[in-house]
Amino acid sequence: MNYDHKMLVKPLVHFRIRAQRILLALLIVAVAQGGAFVATTSAATNVAVLSTALNARVPYFIGSVVIGGVNTRRLQSVEFTVQPRPGATAEAVSASYSERDLVAKGRVDAVGGTVTIPVFALYENYANRVTLRVRDGRTTKLTTTITTDAWQGGFNVNDREVVTPRDPTIPLGYSYMLVKYLYGGVGPMILDIDGYARWAGLPGTNPQGAFLWGNDIYYDNADGFSNGHTLYKMGLDDTITTVADFGVEGVWGLHHNYDPGKRGLLLEVNLNDPTDGGGSHVESTIFEIDKAGTIIDRWNLSKILRDAMGPAEASTFVYDGVDYFHNNAATYWKSQNTLVVSSRENFVIGIGYDDKKIKWILGDTSKEWYTYPSLRKFALNLLPGALPGGSIAPVGEHAVSITRSGELMLFDNGEPSYNGADPGGPNREYSAPRRYTINPRKMTAVETWRYDHGRTLNSPICSSVYEAGRSLLVNYPHSTDGYVHLVGLGVNDEVGFEYRWPGACWTAWNVRPIDLSGLRY
Repeated sequence: MNYDHKMLVKPLVHFRIRAQRILLALLIVAVAQGGAFVATTSAATNVAVLSTALNARVPYFIGSVVIGGVNTRRLQSVEFTVQPRPGATAEAVSASYSERDLVAKGRVDAVGGTVTIPVFALYENYANRVTLRVRDGRTTKLTTTITTDAWQGGFNVNDREVVTPRDPTIPLGYSYMLVKYLYGGVGPMILDIDGYARWAGLPGTNPQGAFLWGNDIYYDNADGFSNGHTLYKMGLDDTITTVADFGVEGVWGLHHNYDPGKRGLLLEVNLNDPTDGGGSHVESTIFEIDKAGTIIDRWNLSKILRDAMGPAEASTFVYDGVDYFHNNAATYWKSQNTLVVSSRENFVIGIGYDDKKIKWILGDTSKEWYTYPSLRKFALNLLPGALPGGSIAPVGEHAVSITRSGELMLFDNGEPSYNGADPGGPNREYSAPRRYTINPRKMTAVETWRYDHGRTLNSPICSSVYEAGRSLLVNYPHSTDGYVHLVGLGVNDEVGFEYRWPGACWTAWNVRPIDLSGLRY
């Protein structure tokens, strides 16, 4: 039989091309298995993981993936998901990078057809399985493994003691916790509810204030204790940007908490106030800023008090250059259009957001502030309520917030004043988060809830409590037993977990629930 050689050549050419494509795909997998990653690729698209690497500065929690074969002209987005380890109850961390973000940060090589993406919140000392989706006019799913270094810093698993293991039958409205860790140049940190460290601030940062706003952590580098005047934002993807320098406003120290305001973020600052005769205001001024760092409102707490008290009474209560107020937290109460401010030395005070005038004061009436008639008239009448022993006023409190049900919540440290108030109030020798219903029209308050941990923990300074969904996160960082205690509470105060690590106030002075699922860049 006679064969046309052209009929043979054409199938052979096609077979050779197909064989080369299959060989290339197998080679990619083979090389990957010999390195730090295992990747799958599609021979139909040629999109593949080319390499992985660990972040040079934070190799415990952040890695990067180089993806090849990408149609960069049609690139839309790349997303990643860090798969939970076996037995984990924390939701998977996931993020999506838009083409605009990737190009702006120099992560797209249009000539080579590659894209490099950071992958964060990896488990330390672990072979992390990461799934990727590349959208470039088509959708390609890839998998890879990133094996991280061991973390020996704060909140590592070797130092963790499990008081109550994570109970998966108790739902919690959060999976991650932002720890304001202002010591040792590693703060802030992120932990998950299973007790694993998942992220640490870039080395050299010691912020006291820190807040996850969108995809970035806004923070200062005030070395923990009211120094510095520059605000930064740190991306979870290993980027740092200067937001604003408030030195031009007379600020010489950023301190304590950053909290949600009416239109932006509330910052607590120390400053020599040029609008008030240049007086040195220590922990008694609050700015509200937008994401660009523009000041959109401010509260001079010393002036607000002086205006309410008059010169005679204010002269022995309000002082420039002295930490008489010690503002450690603030929050916006929408239904009352009120700024709620914690003065650790004195009370919790409600101030009109717009008129900057005192509306009410919640505090222990055995303290010095109550001896001034001009302040006493703003005191809420604390009704007995239904709790055992009746309603208890806070002393030395931290972490004010407003709950979903419209109540004031705070961590009551139970500690008297430190900085000269006389009398300074009671010392209860135990600490407890509390909630209050406040009626500003009737000028009454009722304690509606408390969690006193059996009165077994005393955390006299720092500390926090926050709500997420129908659950709570309670932080006792300066417990007299020498440990930081983190407690997750479900509905009806069921304990979803309790972990403890050696530490003190500066190790975890404030801890807040955060969401790391479905982040978008």
